[in-house]
Order: sequence, then structure tokens, then C-alpha cells
Amino acid sequence: MSDTDTQVLRRRWVFGLIGFGVLLGLVAVAWLSAQVFTDFNDRRAAPSDNVQWTLSQVEVDYLSYLNALETASAAQDAQNGTLDLVRRRFDLFYSRVDTLAQSRVFQPLRQDDRFRLPLERVTQHLNAAIPLIDAPDAELSEKLDDLKRAALEIGPHVRTLAVSGISYFATESDQQRIQTAANLLRLAILSGALLLTLGAVSAYLLVVNRRATRRGRALRQANERMNTILSTSLDGVIVVDAKGDVIEFNPAAEAIFGYTADQARGRSIGDLIVPPHLREAHRAGMVRMQSGGERHVVGKGRVQLEAMRADGEQFPVELALQSARAGDQEIVIGFVRDISQQVAAQQELIHARDQALAGEKAKAEFLTVMSHEIRTPLNGLLGNLTLLKNTRTTREQARFVENMEISGHILLSHVDTVLDIARFEAGKLSVALQPSNLNDILQEIVDGQSGNAASRGNSISWQWVGEARPCVAADAQRLRQILLNLVGNAIKFTENGRISIEVEVTEPGASAGANIFEFRIIDTGIGIGPDEVDVIFDDFHTSDPSIGRATGGTGLGLGIARRFAEAMGGEIGVESTPGEGSVFWVRLPLQDAELDANVDSDQPEVQHAQPLDVLVVEDNEINREVICNMLKLEGHRVTVAENGQLGVDAAAAHRFDVILMDISMPVMDGPTATRQIRSGGGPSAEIPIIAVSANVLPDAVDAFRAAGMTAFVGKPIALDALRKALSVVTGPGASTRFEDETDHIGDLRASLGADVFYRLLGKYLSEGDAVVAQLAQLEAGEADLDQVAQECHKLAGSAATFGAMGFRDALIAIEMAAKSADRQQVAHLLKGLPEVWERAKAALPAPGAIKG
Repeated sequence: MSDTDTQVLRRRWVFGLIGFGVLLGLVAVAWLSAQVFTDFNDRRAAPSDNVQWTLSQVEVDYLSYLNALETASAAQDAQNGTLDLVRRRFDLFYSRVDTLAQSRVFQPLRQDDRFRLPLERVTQHLNAAIPLIDAPDAELSEKLDDLKRAALEIGPHVRTLAVSGISYFATESDQQRIQTAANLLRLAILSGALLLTLGAVSAYLLVVNRRATRRGRALRQANERMNTILSTSLDGVIVVDAKGDVIEFNPAAEAIFGYTADQARGRSIGDLIVPPHLREAHRAGMVRMQSGGERHVVGKGRVQLEAMRADGEQFPVELALQSARAGDQEIVIGFVRDISQQVAAQQELIHARDQALAGEKAKAEFLTVMSHEIRTPLNGLLGNLTLLKNTRTTREQARFVENMEISGHILLSHVDTVLDIARFEAGKLSVALQPSNLNDILQEIVDGQSGNAASRGNSISWQWVGEARPCVAADAQRLRQILLNLVGNAIKFTENGRISIEVEVTEPGASAGANIFEFRIIDTGIGIGPDEVDVIFDDFHTSDPSIGRATGGTGLGLGIARRFAEAMGGEIGVESTPGEGSVFWVRLPLQDAELDANVDSDQPEVQHAQPLDVLVVEDNEINREVICNMLKLEGHRVTVAENGQLGVDAAAAHRFDVILMDISMPVMDGPTATRQIRSGGGPSAEIPIIAVSANVLPDAVDAFRAAGMTAFVGKPIALDALRKALSVVTGPGASTRFEDETDHIGDLRASLGADVFYRLLGKYLSEGDAVVAQLAQLEAGEADLDQVAQECHKLAGSAATFGAMGFRDALIAIEMAAKSADRQQVAHLLKGLPEVWERAKAALPAPGAIKG
């Protein structure tokens, strides 16, 4: 019950009690008034009926009777009428006494002995005298003296009778007057109380009336405001009763649906705005609501539905329904919003998004194609130049070969730059931290760029500012590329000037053990205008297109430097004065590290592999010849297959040590061939398969791994990269490793430090053993698939951290199968998980095995 209902009920009780009290008061006043009226009426009775007069008349009648006796006795003549007088006086006296003896008025008095005893004596005398009174005149005349003596004897009794009766009724009259006075007093008090009550009730009613007046005024104002809100609301407001008939239909609803309020009122809402195909569901909902069943829409917030206008047009609306009470009746209030324009706008946005996604896909496909189409001829060009360098040539021919090789590597660097942008946008630009010597990196940059700087009349140098702290954990390759881009940019825009590189430890970093290293490339070149400072790091931006063309710039170098700096957790910027020069700065958080004196900090040593039996699956004749010649120069045995199907057939017939698999080939592509080799169970099903492709984008590399390939080498193939790939995949634990150009475990150990690395490695191995053992014992038909997916997801993250990509992929496959509730696939994958885990452990160093 609401507060308003409680107040109304309380008010009704108050009014009921007041009315009942007033009614009781009025009844009491009426009763007292009747009593007083009766008393007064009794006081107004006739004299003949006055009992006191009757009592006093008894004595008078007695004396008249006695006087008649004396007169008759003195006359001695019965003929003169004296005896008749005696008889009349006797009858009067007798009648008066009989009235006293028989009348109900004197009944209370006859209970009093003072009245009763004299009345009995008088009555006895009268009864005794009756025979004489009724006797003939002669006899009566003779007995007159006897009657007189007897009458004289009752004289005192008559006197007592009259006096006691008068005294009694006088006392009773006094009591009646007192009672009447009391009744009058009660009547006055009750009337006064009733008047006071009526006055209080009148005052209360006045207060209530004023409150009701104010409430009515407030209610009218609220109704006016509500009507204003309803009339000005942009949302349609429709009120229906429990049967679904329209009660209210505001102007916005009129505008939305095309009905006037008069046309809508009284009509069924289902027939009015519900489309035909939804009316059956609407009727079922109304029946369910009327029977007190579950409500699917009422009170559930905004829902999107279809509605219908007066002209039959169907359109989308947002609808919110709320129920309320209007007296004893339930009503439903609907708030309707026409969202046809919003839905159309959303469709346009979805279309625009689809177009944008299509554009991104087209860009990715373009990069894939261009990567393949550019790298494939570059592979043949640079590979043949590498082979040509190993032949006998004249000095001039050697110079030509060297120039062509330089140009090819420049072209390759441009392609790699574009692909680095693609990696960054895909979120897969990796940063591999390893112990590095900043002194060596800076000196290599100065040595490598000194000739380029001298060709433009520039000098170049580097120095520490403040304390020198060269040993850090950094991605040397990315750092070198950042600094090379900045130095190259400074050389291009400086002539007959100076380029200097400064490095300084400026402040502690945000993470523990890290410090902010600031690298500054300072030049005395032409500078940068203020309007270009904000866009200098944008892609394809050059200060002067003509200069860009003259120097061969693509406008991507600074954009790449910005991306690499951000990927390493740092920032990059520039300060410049036109005509005086520029200062490009890079701030990177780097941790101190200890260098291994036996290992080069930048280029890990590649051990030359023993002669291998290699299957090369390549459709391009030039690339095939280049790869075969490189392998033969290294002393390996080579078998050639010109497409994927021939490669599958060769792997099924002979066990090779390693397979180099091209990706895009006729008849059968590389991923398909790899899957068939892995699933075929032939002698080469478990050997390392190295992907060889010009497509080096992150998504493509992931697809190669998913197909079952062990490692990846990008085209154009360099001899050192090929050597390293063969060394990696044929070393210990090769079957679980898919590395590009970095030793993940070594980098991780260098980044974390030996103690932390081996502590985390031991924790990872313990966690892996526990989870794999737990999963191996599960019955897939009864297992909690959500728990299986959660455990696999958690362990997959740890596996990726320690470079166990094959084990990670197996866990992800189980997770996906569990999430899709494919219990058969989960059971199949769980069966092979322990073997994959053992191979993954074999590829890892034993905890504490390496001290460094």
C-alpha cells in the first residue's frame, strides 16, 4: 500500500470516529432533552391530578363529613335533609380515602408505614360505617352519635395520613426538581461539549478543506505541467487500460503514428499501431498480463520493436512500458521513440565500417602481394649477386656487383620499412630485449655513415653527456634503425656542417631498475619550419618533395622511428630553428645489463650445420636455383620439388633432415602441403619445415605456424639467415621452435636477469606439469569445459612467454574446442597434449643449468 493510500485510509478513520462521536453526543442530548421535557410536563399537570391536593383534600373531606355528622346530630330531624348531607359527605370522604388506597400514584406512598397504618385505620372505620350509612334514615339517625364518636376517633389518623403523604410527596417533588436540575446541567454540559466538538470538527474540516484546496490546486498545476510535458514531449506517450484500449495519446504520438488523439482514444492499441505479423504475440502478452503472468516487456526498460503508422508503413521504434494504478484500475504507460532515422544512420555507419574494413583488407592484401612480387625478384637478384661474388670477376665487374648489391639492399630496406608499418598497425611489432653495448652501436653508426656524411661535406661524431652507462638491455636492431633513420635524415638536410650524437641518462624510469636514456641527434642543417614540426613524423612526409627525390627519401624514416620508439616504451620529438639546425631526441626506458664477454651483444653466433639432406619445394626457377646453390655451397644435399604436391610425394617417399617450403605455388600451396606432410604419417612427417616466403606480414607468419611449419625465412634469402635457420631448426628441441631472427629464450633471460628468469622458468615447468597431468586425467564427456578452457588459456600465456609456440598452439586449440562445446575434439586434442608438452620442455634449458 502506498503512502497516499495510507493517508487516505487514516483520514477516513478519523472522520468516521468524529462522526460516530458527534452522533453519540446528539443521541445523548436528545435523551436528556426528553427527560427534561418529561419532568417539565409532569410539573405542568392539572390540580385535580395533583397528589398533594388529593392528600390535603382527605382532611377537608374528613372535616366536612364530621361537620355533617354534628349538624345532623344537632338537628334531630331527619326530614330536613341532614342525613343526606351526611351520606354525601361520607361518600366523598370514602371516595377520597379509596383513591389513596387504590390509586397507582400512591403505590410508593403505601409502602411507608407512616402512611399505610393510618390509611388502614381510616379504611376500617369507613368500612364499618358503611352499613349504617346505607341503613334507613331512622336507624342512621339513632346511630349518629356512634358515627360521630367513631369519626372523632379517626381524626388523628386522618391528620397523620394527610401530613405523611404531603411530606412524602413534597420530598419526592424536591428530588424530582433536583433530578430535573441535574438533567438540565447534564444537558447543558453535553450541549456545550457537543458545541465544542462541533467547533473543533469545524476547525479541523476547515484545515482539511484548506489542505484539500491547496492539494487540488497543486494537483491542477501538476496536471497542467504533465499535460505540458506530454504535449511537448518528443517521445510518443500512450496510456492504455488493462484491456489494451487507448486512454491518452499525446501530440508526439499523433505525429509519429498519424492518428489524432480523438481517433486513437478507445481503440485497441494492438489494432492501432502493432503490425499484423506481431499482433498475435501482442494479444498473448495482454492475456498474460491480465492473468497476472510474467511480463516480457512491461518494466523491462527500452526494447526495440516494429510499429505501424496509420498509412500502414512499418518502422522501428524504441518502446518502454511501465504499469501504474489509477484508482482500482491498472494502466500501462508506453513511451515510444521513432528510431527509423537512427537505424538508417547505424546502417550507414555499418556500411562505412564494412567499407573501411574492406579497405584495410585490401591494403593488407596489397601489402601481401607487393611483398611477394617485390621480394621474389629481389631474391633472385641478391641471391645471384651473392653467388656472383663467389666467382672470379675483374675489379670493375666486382665494383658493378657491389653497386648492384647496395642498390638491391636499399630497395629491400624500403620494402621492409613498409612492412614494419604493417606490423606496427597489426600490433605485432616485436621488441626483443638483449644485453647490448651502446658504445658499439653508436660507433658502428658513425663508422657506417661517415662516408655518406663526408660526401656532403659533413663531419659526424658521438659522445656521452654525464656518466657513461653503455651496458643496457635493449632491442639493438630497433635502436640501431631509429638512430640510423635520424642520422640519415640529418645528413640529407645538412651540407658542409656537423652532425653530432649525444646520449645521456636523464632520470629514473617508471619501472624498477630502468632509467631514461636520451639520444640527441644534432645537426647544423637547414632546420624545420614551425608549421612542419607537428607533422614531421607522419608517414610519407618530406620537407621538400624535390629534396626528397634528390636524396631518394620515401618520407617513412621518421614515421618508422616514431613507431619503434613507442614500441620500446619511449617517445621521440624535435626542436628546430630554420636556417640554424635541428635537434631530434629519443627518450627510451632502458635497464642496466651485464654483457657476456664470450658472446657478441648484437649478433648471436651461428654455428655451421653438418651436411643435411634438404628438400627444396619452390616453383620459381630463379629462386630455386639461388637456394640450391647456397645450400650446395654449404655442403648440403638438395632435392628439388617444383610444387606442393611434388613436395608431399617426395616427403612421403624419403626421410629428409629439413624441408624448405615456398608458400605460393601452383597445384598445391605450401601450407596445404605442410598439413598433408604432417598428417600423412610418412618418414618426413615430424621433420622441421621452414617457410620460405616474400610475405613477411605478421598475420601471414601466424598462418604458417598454424599450418605446422617450424620456422620462417623471408625472401630475399641471405646466406647468413639461411645458415641460422638451418642451425635453429636442427638444434636441440628444434621441433617446437618457430623463431624468425632472434633467440627468444636468450633475450628473455637477458631482459629478466638470470635469477628471475630461472625462478620463473621453474614455476612455469611446475605449472605446466600440474595442468597437463590434470587435463590428461579428465574424461571429455563429463569435464567442465569452461574450466578446461580457462586452464588452457592461462597456461598458453605462460607458454608464449617462454617461446613454446607449438605447445601454446595446442593449448589454444583445446581452448577453442572447449568454448565451442566440441567434446569429441577436446578429447582428441587432450590425448596428444602430454607428448607436445614433453617436446616443449626438451627445448627449454633446465632450471639453473646456465649461469651467466
